[in-house]
Amino acid sequence: MVLMSGKTVVGELNPSVTKGMDRTDQIEMLDSCTFKITCQYTALEDMETARINLDFVHKSASDYWMIPSVSYNGNNWGRGKEPKGAQQNGKWRTYSYRSTPIPGATYSEGTRFAVAMWSDVPQNEKESISCSLMPDRETTTHRLIWPEEEMPVMYAARDRYKPGYQKQEKLSKGETVTLTAYLSVCDVQPHHYAMHNFLHEAWERADKQGTAIYPPAKIWELGLRYAKEYLWTEEGAFSGFTIGFSPDKSGEWSKRKGYEIGWCGQNASFANSLLFDYIKHNNKESLDKGVATLDAWAKLCRLPNGLFITNYDRISGQRSQIDNVVIDACNLGTAALNYFEATELVKACGLEKPDYESLAFGICDFVRNDQQDNGVYGRGWYPNGECFYREGTIGCFMVPPMLEAFTRSKDSTYLSSATRAYDHYVSELKTKGYSTAGALDTWCIDKESSISLLRSALKLYNLTSNKEYLDDAVAVSYYLSTWLWHYNGVYPENDNFTQYNYKTFGATSVSVQHHHLDPYALFWVPEWFELTKLTGDSQWKEKAIAIWHNGCQLISDGTLVINGRVRPVGSQNEAYLQSHWNWDAAPHFDRLNSWLVAWPGAFRLETLRKLDAIDAPQIQ
Repeated sequence: MVLMSGKTVVGELNPSVTKGMDRTDQIEMLDSCTFKITCQYTALEDMETARINLDFVHKSASDYWMIPSVSYNGNNWGRGKEPKGAQQNGKWRTYSYRSTPIPGATYSEGTRFAVAMWSDVPQNEKESISCSLMPDRETTTHRLIWPEEEMPVMYAARDRYKPGYQKQEKLSKGETVTLTAYLSVCDVQPHHYAMHNFLHEAWERADKQGTAIYPPAKIWELGLRYAKEYLWTEEGAFSGFTIGFSPDKSGEWSKRKGYEIGWCGQNASFANSLLFDYIKHNNKESLDKGVATLDAWAKLCRLPNGLFITNYDRISGQRSQIDNVVIDACNLGTAALNYFEATELVKACGLEKPDYESLAFGICDFVRNDQQDNGVYGRGWYPNGECFYREGTIGCFMVPPMLEAFTRSKDSTYLSSATRAYDHYVSELKTKGYSTAGALDTWCIDKESSISLLRSALKLYNLTSNKEYLDDAVAVSYYLSTWLWHYNGVYPENDNFTQYNYKTFGATSVSVQHHHLDPYALFWVPEWFELTKLTGDSQWKEKAIAIWHNGCQLISDGTLVINGRVRPVGSQNEAYLQSHWNWDAAPHFDRLNSWLVAWPGAFRLETLRKLDAIDAPQIQ
């Protein structure tokens, strides 16, 4: 079966099966770019093993290809040992659909056409499928595979591999197997914008099943309780929040020492939410702990050159070791942005803290003065001001606070610096089709680095009314959508996800180096609400609500028991292992990990305060 565009051959549909099976096909044109292909296979005899490949062979080599959240043009950027390229020892890589945010999705851009293929959601274990993308010299093959496999090796944990596997399924004579493929074909566009067509269609057909969660007011209460009753720490001159809880050797919850201004620890965001709580509810404890946190960090971690120590535990009690500390752009940008916000919050609380704003300006001044001619800021710096490493989109975390510095001061050098940096980082995304190195425990292509691109684009649009920035915000959002789960996976009865009714819809995968889910997308919910208002495209609000519902699952009310342990009130685990990802060191396989880290609660509180939605129904 050949797909033509005029007299041009786009590609061929080539189903292949184990001998002893018959096939019937049905092809439906859904719109000018999208086809639904339904292939039903019938066993003509009893079969001990059966294997089906459904291929679309695009008659073009690929300039860019992607398996969403798994491989972006072969994952050649970065220092990790995640799967590189489309082959392993000369054999094409295959991946379980559970690793992809759209079931079995593959995408490629050829000389003239962009092609995507994906499947319906399997409804049971026997229906589980896999996918493969095969960019060759003259063709690019998009493949769906039944039954499920991961070959020739399985990427099983960060930088770790296990032998590949292939499920074996028996078929009785007359038994049928149905594979449904959605095929999207459109003209290639600059900056990989052709992928927007398939991603929009995939969202329209997404398995949008929500889940019951607490109302915003309850989520606010639980988040504050976890912060104030469990994470709160006073250690000498320091006051703030520890990074989280995990089981000790006896199985009891143990507070993990670690104090971080942003990223996993989110001390500045927690503090601002406590100030907001005082403004809304006149809670004096919230005011006291919020101010104490911000004061402690400002006093203990501000450096004369404008930099700021972002991980207090790395210098507490050993100031002599400060020279070896790396101050990363993600944490540094978070500190500056939150201290700017805190300046206004404390005023609303009836206080004056001018050092908060001067601290934030100091960070921006240092980074502006250190900026390279090509616009690059840096990944991180040593306390003496020497840059640790330049490359990676992580430097863009400094653009939003730089724009805030301009808004407050009207000093055009901040706007000029921010614009040059933004132009560099967004150009990399447009050219390469991915962003990099926002997740600080990896060095790879990821999603976290693009949140700063989205925020920067919207801020620049609001400052300038230049529609190009709004177009950029849409493009970044489509890239972020390649990490967003469009369906609820189906798992066995004895599986963690089934036992605790965890839904994958609305979660995001972490990075190409970490193939599991987390609720990090909570961080950009306000931006997608704003994007719908600015563009009129409802998909962004729909996705924001899906993210909110996903990220608010399994928050403990103080009685929640998961895998035999009662969880502290307001806590939630970080990782959800939706695929065959598993740490070799784990005594047994739990899809819900036991790392009750601080950041998910901080992100929920921050989203509620930014939307002023503690009692608002629109986010429910």
